[in-house]
Amino acid sequence: MIGDAAAARAFAAEHAHYTEDLAMWTAAATACGGPVLDLGSASGRVALALARAGVEVWALDADAFMLTELAQAAADAGADVAARVRTVPGDMRDFSLTTRFPLVLATMNTLQVLLDPHDHAECLRCVRSHLADGGEFWFDVTLPDIGDVVDQMGLVRAGHEHVDEATGERWIHSSWYEGYDAATQTASYALRVDHVAGDGTSRPAVRHHDVHLFAPAELTHLLARSGLRVLQSWGGFAGEALEDGAAHQVYRCGVAS
Repeated sequence: MIGDAAAARAFAAEHAHYTEDLAMWTAAATACGGPVLDLGSASGRVALALARAGVEVWALDADAFMLTELAQAAADAGADVAARVRTVPGDMRDFSLTTRFPLVLATMNTLQVLLDPHDHAECLRCVRSHLADGGEFWFDVTLPDIGDVVDQMGLVRAGHEHVDEATGERWIHSSWYEGYDAATQTASYALRVDHVAGDGTSRPAVRHHDVHLFAPAELTHLLARSGLRVLQSWGGFAGEALEDGAAHQVYRCGVAS
């Protein structure tokens, strides 16, 4: 779990600016139909966007505080939106639901928080077993440049800057790599958000994360072993080619024949 209600609210606010992927997920949900299963939904950035677009969403997350934040945000968005969102406490490596879904999503690098190959396989096994006939699994992860990770170790990289509507503070994002284990393909990194008030005083918030860096060939093999096949892949959310230099790996998958 992330920790508490305040931390869940902060997480939602810190990620609210990230919208570049929402058009793709919304188009997929509209084409496939609902209900959509949103794995690792966190505070509902994607789930709320889909619900606003008229799609029923089941939001699965292991963090009760995140799901409470999501439920409140859905209620604040109005009765129609709230009626389309169902929060589901659960571990994306081990869940069993009575519904089968025409679309399962794992967005914003969610699969990368699973560090162990066994966990990767178990998650995809659950995805496969919860797809309806003709159902699809869409997800994104980063496209790693290991040389860049190693070369940039410890160097602070500037990120997004935005104004928080609730407080009027400027939120300045930055990040840096703290370590990389080539044997396990695990990268450790830190995310920092400086909350700058109108008088110039700054309050920093830092979180540390470990993530698995998936190579494209690794993912193709892992999906195949899990009974899934790649239908399409892209290097970004506007249909860019998946090639060296792309920022993302985006996959549309179906059940292997």
